[in-house]
This record gives sequence, C-alpha cells and structure tokens, in this order.
Amino acid sequence: MEIKYKNYQFSPDSGKLLVSEPFLADPNFKKSVILLCEHEAQGSVGFILNRLLEVDSDDLLPGILDVNFPIYFGGPVEQNTLHFIHKLGHLIEDSFPIGSGVYWGGNLDTINEIFKSGQANTNDIKFFIGYSGWAEGQLNIEIEQKSWWLTDMDSDIIFNEEIEEIWPDTVKKLGSDFAYLADSPEDFNWN
Repeated sequence: MEIKYKNYQFSPDSGKLLVSEPFLADPNFKKSVILLCEHEAQGSVGFILNRLLEVDSDDLLPGILDVNFPIYFGGPVEQNTLHFIHKLGHLIEDSFPIGSGVYWGGNLDTINEIFKSGQANTNDIKFFIGYSGWAEGQLNIEIEQKSWWLTDMDSDIIFNEEIEEIWPDTVKKLGSDFAYLADSPEDFNWN
C-alpha cells in the first residue's frame, strides 16, 4: 500500500520512520518517532526512538557490557526483551541490515571487543526494552487513519541523544505541510 500526501508518498517498509501525528491519544506513542525494522505481510516491528527510560545497561545487564548505555522504551510489546540497533553491522556478527548503514541486533558479545579496540562510540548503538508491534494489516490501517506519517530513515535522527528534539525535527523534515505542527503544545486546548 502506498500512502500519498501532497508533497510525498511512501509505502511502509523496513527502514522507514513512523511519526505519530500530534493528536494521537495512546500515551505509549504520543509524539513518538519509530524506526520500522521489519514490515511484512504477517506484521511489523519497530522501536520508539524518543522514550528514554530511567535505567541503563549496568542496571539491566550487570557485568555483561563493559560500557554503560542508556536504555530506551522500544514499545509496549514484550517488555521483558532487550533489543539494539546500531551503525556497526560490519563489526557485529549476525546483524540484520535495515538500510542506510543501520542494523538491528547481532552478537552482543562482540560489543565489548569493539569498544575495547576503540572502533565505536556509545552513540553508535541504541538499546531498547520491548518493541512496537503490529499484527497483519494493522499498521496499514493506522496509516490510512492518519495516526502515523511516514518518512525516510535518517541516522542523525535515529541516534540523536537529544530525545526531546527527535519528534519536532522529524516533523519539520516532512515539509511545509507538516512543519507548523512541530511546535504544537502538549494540550491542544491551549491553541
């Protein structure tokens, strides 16, 4: 299914960014940007890029990683699972390419070796608890209902550590038809 707006058209696919429209009521996804890692007939998987948790990798994986990473809320599905995306696909075994030099998962054990050798920085990897998931056809329906806008992947947005800037910056990149919404208030009754 291809979505057409005045200035752009996209089909949901791996490597696209889902941008929640500002009126989306679900607190899990309010003003969120999601990296869509997998979109197939049977369903879709992605990670919320702008929901930082109050725990870090030392809290969740004591003694496993030599470097302490922030942990993000990837979504409400399977919150007992840990996932990661990164720019190190050529260095991390079993990585799954998403597109434009961004990868999903891989062998966690190689991360310590990469950091010991100085081949990576902490902003090359992003860890998530849980994920965002959609059943067969569900994401397409939500896009048709205009709950989500689509745009191309941008690694500057994906790995931006200034999480409060991720949603408005992504909205502005959608073009002038959307840019005015980037500064919208949390409570639209104030408009």
